Amino acid sequence: MSNIPASKPNQPNDEISLTDRWSYLNQYERKYLQQAMKVYDKIIESKDDILKIANRYQLNYEDIERAKQYAFGKGVVQNQFSPDLRMAQSWQRMALGEEINSDEVLLKHEILESELVINQGVNQLDAHEIAQNEYPWSIIITKGDKQK
Repeated sequence: MSNIPASKPNQPNDEISLTDRWSYLNQYERKYLQQAMKVYDKIIESKDDILKIANRYQLNYEDIERAKQYAFGKGVVQNQFSPDLRMAQSWQRMALGEEINSDEVLLKHEILESELVINQGVNQLDAHEIAQNEYPWSIIITKGDKQK
């Protein structure tokens, strides 16, 4: 049985409504993670962030788009990721051109992890470990990177 909610009749088969996409979280997770969920939803609704980030970092538009969908969109439901407010804030800073050092590490981590999972068929846990070894975002943010 799939953990992905059935699509609505008016929606394309590969799109999930913003309300349906959090259905795998229990009521306590939804309450606790409500702020992060709202920011994730804003990121998915944003139309100009990918180009801004791609231009800012001189990276391929398709790589940024894939990483965004993986980390904040379809990948959230497919992998049942819990929304992380720090990740969402990082993405928002990059889109605004107000990034800190750790934000680029997150971006490259998500680009690599999404490449491994989506294009190379690596399972998510192994892909995350590989990306974490190359771009250790969670370790960096634990140290409290506040530098521009």
